[in-house]
Order: sequence, then structure tokens, then C-alpha cells
Amino acid sequence: MAGSADGRRGRDHVPAAPAATVDPFLEAKLRWPPPRESWVPRQRLLTRLGAVCDHPVTLAAAPAGYGKTTLLAQWLEAEHPRAAWVSLDSGDNDANRLWAHVAAALERAGCRLETGGPVDRTVGATTTPGSTLTAIVDALRAAPDDIVIVLDDFQYVQDARTHSQVEFLIAHLPPQAHLLISTRSDPGLRLGRLRASSDLLELRSDALGFTPHEAGLLLGRSDVELDPESFDLLMESTEGWPAGVYLASLSLEGRSAPSAVVRAFRDGNRFTADYLTEEVLGRHPSHVRDFITEVSLLERFTASLCDHVRGSTGSATILRDLERTNLFLTPLDQDGHWYRFHHLFAAVARTELEVSRPDDVATLHSRAAQWFTEAGHVDEAISHLIAAGDAPGAATLAQRHWLQYVDAGRVATVLGWSAALGPSPDGAPPAATVNAAWLAALIGDESTLEASLAALRDHRDHGPLPDGTRSVESAMAMIEGLFGYGGPLTMRASAQRAATLETDRHSPFYALAQTALGHAYYVAGDLDRARVPLSEARHNDRAPSIIRSLSLATESLVEDELGHLEQSQEHAERAMEVLDANGLRAVPQASLAYTALGRARAAVGRVDDALVILGRGLELRRDTSAHGPWGMIHHLLVHAGVAAEAGETALATSLLGELESRTAAYADGMTAMHVRTEAVRRTLRSTHVGSLAGQELTEREMEILQLLQGSMSLRQIADELYLSSNTVKTHSRAVYRKLGAHTRAEAVTAARRQGLV
Repeated sequence: MAGSADGRRGRDHVPAAPAATVDPFLEAKLRWPPPRESWVPRQRLLTRLGAVCDHPVTLAAAPAGYGKTTLLAQWLEAEHPRAAWVSLDSGDNDANRLWAHVAAALERAGCRLETGGPVDRTVGATTTPGSTLTAIVDALRAAPDDIVIVLDDFQYVQDARTHSQVEFLIAHLPPQAHLLISTRSDPGLRLGRLRASSDLLELRSDALGFTPHEAGLLLGRSDVELDPESFDLLMESTEGWPAGVYLASLSLEGRSAPSAVVRAFRDGNRFTADYLTEEVLGRHPSHVRDFITEVSLLERFTASLCDHVRGSTGSATILRDLERTNLFLTPLDQDGHWYRFHHLFAAVARTELEVSRPDDVATLHSRAAQWFTEAGHVDEAISHLIAAGDAPGAATLAQRHWLQYVDAGRVATVLGWSAALGPSPDGAPPAATVNAAWLAALIGDESTLEASLAALRDHRDHGPLPDGTRSVESAMAMIEGLFGYGGPLTMRASAQRAATLETDRHSPFYALAQTALGHAYYVAGDLDRARVPLSEARHNDRAPSIIRSLSLATESLVEDELGHLEQSQEHAERAMEVLDANGLRAVPQASLAYTALGRARAAVGRVDDALVILGRGLELRRDTSAHGPWGMIHHLLVHAGVAAEAGETALATSLLGELESRTAAYADGMTAMHVRTEAVRRTLRSTHVGSLAGQELTEREMEILQLLQGSMSLRQIADELYLSSNTVKTHSRAVYRKLGAHTRAEAVTAARRQGLV
């Protein structure tokens, strides 16, 4: 759809912004646990998994401790299917991050994706599947043989919009592609159709529980011998729960009378996770027990992270010893660099820490946040600061990095930070309120935006801010100037003020302020003045990707209105290329690039292509009020104009009606926009009149009209139809008159609008 980077001579070079690195655990998340000799072989389940490639979707659903992850790793090691593994966590509620990881996992499995850019920046949090998700489907279709996508710990993905995208993937899986979901609870996906058609393979707790044979193997490896009655009691008490059997084996190991210990539970007690984990913890030396409880508050950890959190050394040795003796410590990579505890074990250990040493919890979280901050892992650092009760520190870190994440398409992650932090309390640092204002503007929450800006008015001189903004006043001006919720006059005045404050060309906010100013001038119809700041923004090497695309798209609309069609086309294509290079084609704020490209295509006669492009852009904007009103206003205006040109009168009329309802709130500063709207209405009226006249074209006139589309001269047309030149000229003049055209080109355009040719 969009033009590719084809190296055309004369095109302005627009520097690419450095890609933001926002995922700290990519390698660890894309590997299944390495095999261990202590794993119990589960051939009956491996046999069932052998049918994975006979089903589009496989679901392994059971509570924690049923060995789902271990089983899948065993199957992958035994059968060696081509597989793309992703271990999910709460951050994967952000659809961008989820599909980035799936794309990266597929590429590691040899399934090449054509995304046009790095696979760690992808689709936005929208129900419309984005460029990377589409690229995933395309890559799966091109796969020569079976490939399995494994999503482990899917229970972390709870966002309904992300679920809808997973359902899109399922609906578009080609025969050679298979999705395997492992989860502690039903995944919230609509799988009924697959289940009814026997296209869903399911493994649940009744199948995943240990058989007596498997439990006996595990106990034997710990040299635990039970009499038949005690063994039956153990199986009854644990109900075959693998984690319970394993914890029991650790608890019973080395006991002189293990059967007596089991029989002590005859009076209605059960082998609970809490009890057994405490038993296991209690059998470790005190320094190892302290290590386990302190490290349990980390989702994933390395030796250096453990050392930093604990304020000591020696973590590497403890980890190696635990890895050899404890199945509840899982290595996450082949090098033994990253580890995690089993979720169940970690939860009980955290409870132990909170009960026995409550005063240490905040300190440990603070140290973890410090390590993650220094390592550049912002998301994890913010989570630990919040857990430590350091809301101001978390807010400052979020304010410092919000633009990096938004520019990577991860608005959902930034919103998650805001939700976790809660509303800014009275007396909160101005930076936190500025962050709240940016987020409110991004999601279209005008009431919160207004309240945040009101709270900032007494702090205008405060600054610079953690994100690099010069001052609170500058941030306020950029928000009002870029998003334009207050209407054209406020937008223009604010953008002008922002441009006078943000003068450092090495700051990303310089390009943002210039883009806001250029857009405000465009809305006002001041086209020559608009070109200067927009050019400044697109040439700035510190411009965020989405801002660079926005400046290019706006400049494309400016050039189109000035009649510079070649420049308009190039700017529109470059706007799309910037989005593609950064995996941002499906975020709502990308819609203006679709608007500009659609307008540019229509201007050179490719009206059908233009309508397809504009339709896709409208999808991005249709269900959201985010990112201000102007993207939708511009899109409706352009889309209506192209629809009118194409003779789609019903569509054009509908779009104009919606445009009027959206612009009715703005009484002042709308002269240029009204002129543009009236131009579309004139096109629509002429289309209607032309359509009536077009019905009167004779058969011979229609025949000549068909040939007028090509490059034949009137004399050549006459020869083609065996007519005299004067006869063809007479018919041509009649065609022009009936279509309301003055030239051959106008006649062809009018005929195309009416669907006559």
C-alpha cells in the first residue's frame, strides 16, 4: 500500500530515530526450560501431545503445580517440532509487547517475518490487528512445514482487546500452523467453535495429575519408600497434584519413618502447598532459606541481581546448588544466567518473607528497582518502586521514560503505570501531574486533562522535567498545541508558545513542538508558514518516530493543497515508511499517514486505491477518541472528498455529516476548515449533477468515452471506430458537456466518479 524505501533521487533524507529498547528479558522469555534428569517421564501425555499438529489449537489448562511448562518442554525436547516459545508475564497485556515477542520467537524458529522493521516494536493496543500480527499470519502461511506457537502462562493476558487479537490469529491460522496455550485458568477466548468441531486438543487437571506410577517414580528418585496404605493416602491427599507430590517427596526425604509422617494426615489434614513449602524451606540452612525468601519477590533473577537485592555476594553459588537439588528453581536460558522460582513456591516464600520480616520488604523492592533502573529495565523498576511504596520515585521514572514507551507503541504499558500509581494526590510533584496530563490527552480523557492542566497553572516555571521538557509551561503548551482539544485558536497560540520554549534541537520535544506548530498553521490555512516547522520536525534526528510520521503526513496535506502533487506523494509515502520501520502502522495516531497517502493517491487518479487506504485509516480512528480530535477531523474531510470524487455519494454524505458533528464544537478559527468542507460539498453536488447528465450518454458517446481514457488521439480514435475526425470531435464535445467537463482529463475523471468507465 505504502511506497517502499526505493532510493528515489531527490527525496529528502529523513533520519531514523534510534530504536528504544524496552524489553529486558527477551532471551529468557523465548526459551523453554532446558531438560533435567530429575523430570518424571510422562509418556502418556507426550503421546497425546503428539496430536498437536493435527489441531489448530491446543489448550493445557490447570492450576499452578500441574507441571504444564515442564510437560511442554519435555515434548519439545522429545519430538523436536519447529516451535516458537514465549513465556508470558503481566507486561504482555500490552498487545505490542505480546506480538513483538511472538514475532521474535518465530524468527528464532526460522519463520521469517516481513515487518519492514525491528520485531520488538509492533501493533498498538487496538482491536484492529496490526502490521506485525498480519506479518505473523503471512509468515505462517509461507511456512513450508508445521510450526507451533507456544504461549506459556497465558493467564497473565487478561486484556479483552489482546484476547481479540489472539482470536484473530486463531481464525487465520493456516493448516501448517498451530497454537499451544498453557494457562492456569480458562483463557477467556471464544473456543467453542473449535471445541464443537474437534479442532481443539485439551489437557486439563484430570489428565495432568500424576498417576500412581508417575508419583512412585518421583518418590523413588528421592529414595522415599512408603507402604501401600501410606502411598494411597498420599495420592488421596494430593489428588495426584504433581507439585504436592513433589513437595511431599522433599518433605519426606531422609525421614526414618516417612509412612508414619503421611499417616499423621489421616485426621482430615491435607498436604497443602503452604505446609509443604514451609517444610521444604525449613530443611535448608538458614542462609539458603533467607536467600529463597528474599529473592522470591523477583519474577526473574540473575546472580548479580540477587547479590544487589540482598546486599551480599555468593548468590551464584547458591543458585547452582539449588538448581541441582530443587525442581522449583527453573533456569530460563541455556547459560544459566536467568532463573525463576515456580509460581507456587515463590508465592509461599513471599508470604514467609512478609510474615517473618515485614520491615525488609520495601528495602528489598527498592534495591531491585535500583538494579533494574541502572540496567535500563524501566518497566520492572517501576513495578518494584510501586511495591516498595515509593510512588513519587515510580512517578518520576515513569515521567522520564513515557515518551520512549509511547513511541515504541506501548501506550498500554504507560497506562498500566498510571493505573498502578493511581490519581496524583494533592501536593504531588508537578512532573507526576504533567505525566497525568499527557496520558489523559493520549487516551482522550478531557476531564482529567482539564483538571491536570488547572493543577499545573501555579507551577509554570517548574523545570526542567525528568523527561527533558524545559518546564511545566512548555509541557502544557505542547499538550494543548499538539492535541488541540481546546480548538484552533488555543491550539495555535499554545503551539507558538511551545516552539519559543523548546529550542534545543537535541531534544525530542523540539520536533514535537515544531510539528504542533506546523499542524496548527495548516488548520488555519496558513500553508506557507506551515511548511517551515513541519520540515524542521521531519529532518530532526531526535524526533520520535510517531512525531516524524505525523509531521510528514501533515506536510503531505499541505503540499497537496498547494498543488505540489509529487512532493505530497513523497511525504505521504515516507510517513508510512517511518511507521513500517518502527512497527507502528496500527496505532491510532498513525491514521493521519493513511489520510495523507489516500489523498495523494486520489490526486494522481488512483481513486480506488485511495478509498481502500482511507478505509483502513478510518478503522484505526473509528472506535477511539484518543490523541485529540484533529486526526479524525482531517480524515473525515479527506475521505469524504475522495468518496465524492469516486461517485460514492452515500459514503461522502455520511462522512460529511460526521465531520459536521465533530467540528460543531469549534466556533472560532475554523474559516479554512469550512472552506475545505465546502469544496468537498461542491464536488459532491457536481457529482450528483454529472451523474444525472451521464445517464443521457448515447451508446456511441459511451464508446468514445471508453477510448478517451487511453493515450489515443482523436484521429486515432476515429480510425479505431471507422468514423470521421469531425464526427468524433462532435461526440467528444457532447461527452464533455454532459459530464460538466472542459477537458479530456476532466471528462475521464468525472466519468470515473460516476462509475461510467
